[in-house]
Order: sequence, then structure tokens, then C-alpha cells
Amino acid sequence: MSALVPTYNGAAFIGRTLDSLAAQTWPNLEVLIGDDRSTDDTLAVVERFAAAHPNVRVLERDTNLGWLRNSNELMAEARGELMFFAFHDDVVAPTYVEALVAALRADPDAVLAFSDMEVHELDGSVELHVFDQLDGVRSRLERGRVMVRRPGDWWVPNRGVFRASGFAAVGGIHPNERGEYSADWTWLLGLALTGAFVRVPEVLCTKYYQSGSLSKKWPHDAAQRLALQRAGIAEIRRSRGLSRIEKARLAGHLRRRVLGRRLPGGLKRVLKRLGL
Repeated sequence: MSALVPTYNGAAFIGRTLDSLAAQTWPNLEVLIGDDRSTDDTLAVVERFAAAHPNVRVLERDTNLGWLRNSNELMAEARGELMFFAFHDDVVAPTYVEALVAALRADPDAVLAFSDMEVHELDGSVELHVFDQLDGVRSRLERGRVMVRRPGDWWVPNRGVFRASGFAAVGGIHPNERGEYSADWTWLLGLALTGAFVRVPEVLCTKYYQSGSLSKKWPHDAAQRLALQRAGIAEIRRSRGLSRIEKARLAGHLRRRVLGRRLPGGLKRVLKRLGL
């Protein structure tokens, strides 16, 4: 089992993330930290932690890779058959790994297990986030339809434990035309087309938004969204688990969501009859 910690300028808060990993009830946990050329004291903090914990490896980057490449390289370097992202502003409960591993072991067809989440917003408010739209969904095509819709809490499973075979099948997190914008969505779409997601209905992960949190800085404009949708179609085409017809249907479903109102009414009806 490998915990992957991509970090950049997290010196002020990464300590509680690392402490939560050290408190896990699961034995034999590798902690792999990728410091992405931080300009604060992050590297010193993680090196002190590594010196006190023999199961920790620190990868110091020669150049700033960005969160996407940093995360991909951590997955490629991981030694565990199972892995999860421990982002530097997240804290996991002591039983996090134990509970999610048990969920995966109980379902050999599952590629990822995740829990509900509690999120502390910048204004001090606390919100519960539950992603239950994939509960009991066994069909790859139907899982794809759910993820294509990007329901409100689609991002929650990114705080889950996944199989290394899922990383191999998807090929990692892929950038889109606009770079890293919301690339975790296409990553999760790819995983959902690989295997089932299993939800553990309890809060085992807590996120603390920081003023510099990347997802708070992304410009959610039309160009960004269009680039993301095109990347989703590319992810569908790369999938090894769908037939050609299923890929066409799911990509068509996504295209309709991309083009939306710009499609003529007659064409919309034809596409709907074709299941696209």
C-alpha cells in the first residue's frame, strides 16, 4: 500500500496530513512524498518527517512539474499494489486505509474504494460531501454516463484507494488543451470505465481548503469547460473496457452535453434515438 503525497508550498499545513498517515491502523504503508520545488520550508518539513519514519521516501524534483506530472510520477514510483492520494491539505482518519482496503477486498471487480468527506471552506463553514451516484452501478457504460454528467460531488472518489492496475489501464492523469484544469475528472472517468467504485458510507477524509488551493484559482470559463469535455471524449476512446459501439454512444452523450443548445432540434432527436 502506497500513500502518495504531491505537495507544493504546504509547509504551514502538511504536518497534519503526514501525522494522519503515521496514525494509520494499516501496517506496511509506504509514504511517497513528491515536493514540487517548493519555495517555502515544505522540503525541510517532509525531510524531518522522513528521518523519523523509515517507511517514508521523499522525491525532490529538479524542476517544478505541476500537480499533474508530480502525481503521475508518484504513481509510477509507488511500490504498492494499492495506492491513494494524500493531498497536503487533507487529513485521513486512522482507519481510512483499513476500511477502504476491506471494501476493495470484498469486491474483486472494484478498482477504487472511497468514503464520504467533510470539507472545511475558506469562510470557516464545514460541509459534508457524499457521492452516491455510483452505488451499485456495475455496468461500465452506466458508470461512464454518471461521470459524464459530472454530478455535484464527482471529485470525492479522488480521495479513495485504487488499484495500481487501474493506473496502468488508464495511463495516469492526462492534461487537456487548457493544461491541468480539472484533469482529475477525466482521471476518474477513466477509472470508472475500468472497474466499479465502492463507497464506504462514513467520513474518513477531511479536506481543509487553503487560500492558495489550486481548484479555487482555476478560471471556470467556457474555453476551459470545452477543453475538458474534449478530453473526456479522448478518455472514452482510450478505454479498454468498452466496445466500439459503447464508446460511440458514450462519446455521443458527452458531445451533446458539450454542444448543448447549439445543436439543431432535429439532430438532437436523431442522436437521442441512436442512443448518442
